[in-house]
Amino acid sequence: MRNDTTRNTKVRAGREDHSRRRWLGLAVLTFTLGTGYLVAQRGVVDAVAAIAEESETEESSSNGSAPRPTLAEIMAQIDEVATRHRVPPRLVAAVISVESEFNPRAVSRRGAQGLMQLMPATAATLDVQDTFDTRENIEGGVRHLRVLMDRYHNDLPVVLAAYNAGDRAVLNYRGVPPYRETRQYVIRVLRRYDRDAARVAAQRIYGAGQPGRAMAAVTVTRTRVTMIGIYAPPVSEPEVVVPPKVETPAPPAAVLSQGP
Repeated sequence: MRNDTTRNTKVRAGREDHSRRRWLGLAVLTFTLGTGYLVAQRGVVDAVAAIAEESETEESSSNGSAPRPTLAEIMAQIDEVATRHRVPPRLVAAVISVESEFNPRAVSRRGAQGLMQLMPATAATLDVQDTFDTRENIEGGVRHLRVLMDRYHNDLPVVLAAYNAGDRAVLNYRGVPPYRETRQYVIRVLRRYDRDAARVAAQRIYGAGQPGRAMAAVTVTRTRVTMIGIYAPPVSEPEVVVPPKVETPAPPAAVLSQGP
């Protein structure tokens, strides 16, 4: 009986911890989104909470003894690192929210680790020694985002697709690949970053008015991104139109008046 009571207490504590992390992430989103949109509306909060339930992260048992950084420390690190690398801090916060729900010890089923869910091979490439160290993880993840933003001309849907599925998938499909997980990932991150950005991306991915029919791929187009995190709709390169040459008739010859 005592063992059952202990086990039930641990299960209940685990659920409470998950709930606290979930609402912590929502609180951070409310702070980070700022003027992007009114996240305090019940419908928006419920939508974000529903998406947060889909997280596939797990607690890392091997790092359970390390003290967790406070929310203020994480936010300060995001702001400092993102600003230094010219990446919108709100975008980084949105990525972290989807990747790990702000859990520095998160480990995915595929082995991605830490706040920004870096795979071991990617972490090694980025010279990240300890993926569970918040500053190292944020530094590596933000540098990776910066490289992708430069490579794909700040096209956020494609940048996020490459962050999730890898460069090879994006290059093979010349845009956002038609993977369900990747398409949902792009929309989820952008929804936390800017709802208008998410709406534009959804139209590109699924087609306007046809959310159930996925396009094979989303062609890479340029997207404006500013340091304050404002996402503008895709901007097509202007087409140079040469007007047809119109021959203007010569003016009539002057009529010389004759005297009487």
